[in-house]
Amino acid sequence: MATVSLGFYLWKRIREVGISSIMGLPGDFQLELLDYIYDVPGLQWMGNANELNSAYAADGYSRAKGIPGCLVTTHGVGELSAINGVAGAHAEQVKLIHVVGQTTRPMQKRNMMIHHSIGFDPDHRVYARMSEPTRCAAAELAEITDLEDATREIDRVIRECFVQSFPVYIFIPLDMVHEQVAANLLDTKIDLSMPSDPHAEAEAIDAAIAALQEAKSPTAFMDVLAHRHNAKADAQAVLQKLNVPVSSSIMGKSIYDETLPNWIGVYNGVVGAAETKRVMEHSDLVLVIGSLPSDTNTGGFSRKLSKESSIEINPQSVVVKGRTFPNIWMKPFLKRFLSSLSNVTISAPSSDHSLANGIHTDDNAATHITQAWVWSRLSAWFRPGDFLFADTGTAAFGFTDYPFPSKFSFQTQNYYGSIGWATPAALGCAAALQELSHETGEQIGRTLLITGDGSFQLTMAEVGTMITRGLRVMIMVINNAGYTIERAIHGAQQSYNDISPYNFRYTLQLFGMREGQAEKSFRKVSTKEELEKVLGDRDFEEQEGVKMVEVLMDKIDAPARLLEQIATRGEKQIAKMKEAGFLK
Repeated sequence: MATVSLGFYLWKRIREVGISSIMGLPGDFQLELLDYIYDVPGLQWMGNANELNSAYAADGYSRAKGIPGCLVTTHGVGELSAINGVAGAHAEQVKLIHVVGQTTRPMQKRNMMIHHSIGFDPDHRVYARMSEPTRCAAAELAEITDLEDATREIDRVIRECFVQSFPVYIFIPLDMVHEQVAANLLDTKIDLSMPSDPHAEAEAIDAAIAALQEAKSPTAFMDVLAHRHNAKADAQAVLQKLNVPVSSSIMGKSIYDETLPNWIGVYNGVVGAAETKRVMEHSDLVLVIGSLPSDTNTGGFSRKLSKESSIEINPQSVVVKGRTFPNIWMKPFLKRFLSSLSNVTISAPSSDHSLANGIHTDDNAATHITQAWVWSRLSAWFRPGDFLFADTGTAAFGFTDYPFPSKFSFQTQNYYGSIGWATPAALGCAAALQELSHETGEQIGRTLLITGDGSFQLTMAEVGTMITRGLRVMIMVINNAGYTIERAIHGAQQSYNDISPYNFRYTLQLFGMREGQAEKSFRKVSTKEELEKVLGDRDFEEQEGVKMVEVLMDKIDAPARLLEQIATRGEKQIAKMKEAGFLK
């Protein structure tokens, strides 16, 4: 009987589900496992500067490709370094597979004082318990004696990653990597079909259609979990069929095509356009798809979507006017719901697309780059098919009022909010888009990164990975001398909101780009005229590899919607912002 190693089996399964790039760092408890990556056609190693960045990169890869990102770390120090990035993926329901190379089973059984352990009688699997809240499933292979059961565990957790859209862990001891399993186990593919309960779906569809037909002014609200559960196209098809006014949260921007006539802008309670808010709050029924109701995604919980006047399509349930239909999965439900709408007529109010055309501020007299001007200008520069990663802070809120092109993807981490996330995530995205281009033969959009100087300093080493791998990423670093979002919250002039001033001109050269190319690939701008010149410079933009633009801005300047979000904390907070000069 033909056999393969358990290590090969693992990577073959990873490749089977569409993953091509493995993020991570080498460590002595998984080096031999890493060797098997090179035996699987189509799989490649993409090492990172540290394990936290690996998790961020796998997160960005998943968001761009719609399948799990994968990272591999070593026992203890590696898996703990990555856990913050995995927690962020869990918070925002991003698919992630974290493979951990553990100490050998005899080492674990004898509680040996092996490096990367804790104490004099170390429990080698204590780290696995630490990561329990950040995952939906785990394969702890050290507990398994039957190797065929080990393969089934690997298959199970990979499936759970797709079905649940949360991170999963696979813990593999070093002495199990070379154990042999039957090769024909790979002949049966992992079942990635979504669960469904036809009876529950039918009941929920009947209730939802009845509610829609009774409504006088129905609207719809699209949020980020539609993207995470690969239901973006299905949700858009339903909303186009219904033709009701459609809004989204900040995190949900770009999931619905914002060029369509029934798009009316972002509804985030008090944080957003007043007219969009009025339309949504005067609706007698809201179809809510994929809601993630965190404080930063609801205008400080000021968005009003009551269960009694809504239809909620959640990842694993549907709620119609307060009545819950469990065991319903978003993507298959939306497909069936769409087919049930073919002969349904509802009273759809007219949509005012002009509500989504942004806020207009009069700062024409300013020649320097202002927050009131830059986000509108950049949104006009975007193209269909682009992927934009905006780090926590000004960039995450600046685009609230400006429509994106068709087939555009806007990615933030507004709920978990780990600053520094966006740079490695953009790396993962660029790798995924490069793969998609090779797989489909189609031209893929640009990878764009907009990050603050403080956030960039945390994880900028991944620029080196971008350069080494020949990835195309356009980086814009907002240099406003530190943590502007924190200044607006508290301590506007305190030194803890300052950062060490870096000379970003040498970033590309530092991380491995040839000197001449690095000079051609960097721009520094401080005025509107200078930024306009860069945005119109096609020769600069069309260069291969990484391009970087440093954008100088005032440290006491922030997007209006970010200040509105912070203002939801109350009058004391508003007074602080006025004293600091953020508000008049």
